[in-house]
Amino acid sequence: IQLEREHIHSVYEKIASYFSDTCYKARPKVQQFISQQKPGSLIADIGCGNGKYLHISSQVYKLGCNYCSPLMESAQNEGREVMVYHSLCLPYQSECFDAVLSIAAKDMDLMDGPLDVLSHMQGCLPCV
Repeated sequence: IQLEREHIHSVYEKIASYFSDTCYKARPKVQQFISQQKPGSLIADIGCGNGKYLHISSQVYKLGCNYCSPLMESAQNEGREVMVYHSLCLPYQSECFDAVLSIAAKDMDLMDGPLDVLSHMQGCLPCV
């Protein structure tokens, strides 16, 4: 966790005010994925950054979480439903989401337990 704090969280804290200037455009495949979900679906965006995917499709409900408070403040100011949580301590009940996004998965390379994070995310999805 210390390595994560030093190399990921501290960087995001520093760049949070500039993040939306450079990371504002939705990736087409992610936008397509969200748009293809059934109306009324509940989607979690784990590590949602500035919440740029949380406005896509008014037909589904989206909740975002991220560990960076300034990014969450920015997302809240844009009217997004977000919470400050670490991906290893998700507050969600098991199998409560229809889909889970984690676009910034590349940041998990430095973390202590990327497989633990993926396991936590998988637990939010229904068993198929």
